[in-house]
Amino acid sequence: MNRINKRLLFAELCLLIASVLIFRSLWLLLDHIPFLSDPIALVFMFGFGLTVTIPAMRYIIKKGR
Repeated sequence: MNRINKRLLFAELCLLIASVLIFRSLWLLLDHIPFLSDPIALVFMFGFGLTVTIPAMRYIIKKGR
């Protein structure tokens, strides 16, 4: 495994661990805000999550080749 692949693997592991921690923290935090339980807010958060996830995944796939 060359140096670039090791860095890519490390970046993917960091992304995975950090995303779990962020997800758990935000889930607990957002449970305390009544407005964010509305369906419109949930749709907005879902859309925002997709707009962040898709470019990150495209970058990982592109650099993983």
